[in-house]
Amino acid sequence: MSEAPAQVHLVMFDIDGTLVDSDEFDGALYAQAVRSVLGADVDTTWSSYENVTDSGILEEILARQGHAADDLPETRALVKRRFLDLTDCYLSRDPDVIREIPGAKTLVETLLSLPRVRVAVATGGWPETALLKLRRIGLDPATFAVATSADSVERTEIMRIAERRALGPAPASRRTYFGDGPWDKKASLELGYDFVAVGRGLAHDLAFENLEDLGAILEQLGL
Repeated sequence: MSEAPAQVHLVMFDIDGTLVDSDEFDGALYAQAVRSVLGADVDTTWSSYENVTDSGILEEILARQGHAADDLPETRALVKRRFLDLTDCYLSRDPDVIREIPGAKTLVETLLSLPRVRVAVATGGWPETALLKLRRIGLDPATFAVATSADSVERTEIMRIAERRALGPAPASRRTYFGDGPWDKKASLELGYDFVAVGRGLAHDLAFENLEDLGAILEQLGL
C-alpha cells in the first residue's frame, strides 16, 4: 500500500511593504527614471495600471507613447538602467534606508526550517533591486524560490513561476500569499491563494501590522 503524499504548504511573499520597508523611495525613483528617459508622468498610486509591476507599468507607458517596435528593447534597457543608477545613488547616501519589516527575517527563516513548508518570493520589482533588498535585511535569495518582473509583466504569472520554482511538479496542499497592496490581494484571489495583508494600507479580514507576532502568524498558517 503506497503512502499518502506529504502535505506541503507553500508560503509566498511580496517584497516591498511586506518583507522590506522600502516604499519611501522605491516608487519615487521608478517614477523619476521613467520621467527622465521618456518624459512621461507616472501615476504613483499605481491604481491606473493593469499590471502593477516594474515591467508591466513600463510596457503600458511605452504603448501609450507609441514607440516603434525596433526601439523598444533599447528604451526598456535605458529606463531600467536609469532606475538602477538612481537606486544605487540613493543607497550610497543613506545605506540604512532599506529596513526590514519587523519580524520578516525571523518568520522566513522559521518557515524555511519546517520540512513541510516551501517558501517563495514573488515580486513586481526588477530582480536587481529585489535581490538587493532581500540581502540588505539578511535574507539569502538562494535559499528560496524567487520570481520577479523580469519573468513576466503580470503579477499572477510571476506568482505561478515562483510556485513552480518552489514546488516542482508536486502540488501544494495549501498556498498562502503575504502582501500589502490591492494588486497582491487581487492576484491571490484569482489564483486561489489564502491572502494575508501586511501593514495598515489594505482592508482585509486577515491582516498583521507587521510580522513580529511569530506565534500568531504560525497559528494562522496552521503550523
